Amino acid sequence: MFINKKNRFRTRAIADKLHMEIQVLLWSLIDYQQESGEQLDYLQVFELKKRHNKQLIIHRQEEPAREREYTIALEHGSPVNLTVWCIDDGSHQTMLLPSDY
Repeated sequence: MFINKKNRFRTRAIADKLHMEIQVLLWSLIDYQQESGEQLDYLQVFELKKRHNKQLIIHRQEEPAREREYTIALEHGSPVNLTVWCIDDGSHQTMLLPSDY
């Protein structure tokens, strides 16, 4: 999963509510794991939380079960409290909010 990077999309809600810096960061976290040979589930879940003026990212998936946590100082955007999904259906990848589904 998440091999074909050419067909990546985002919903209007993502474009409106999530700074591009964070969007790129989330795709990069997926890419890093894929390039490291880790098995990725079709659904990648990111819990974004504000923590001491930094962005806390809890990245998890169900199969195989994995959870990682990152704290990032953003250069341009402001930290947000959101849950973001990235879904790979085999032909394209979409970044969306759970409410978009």
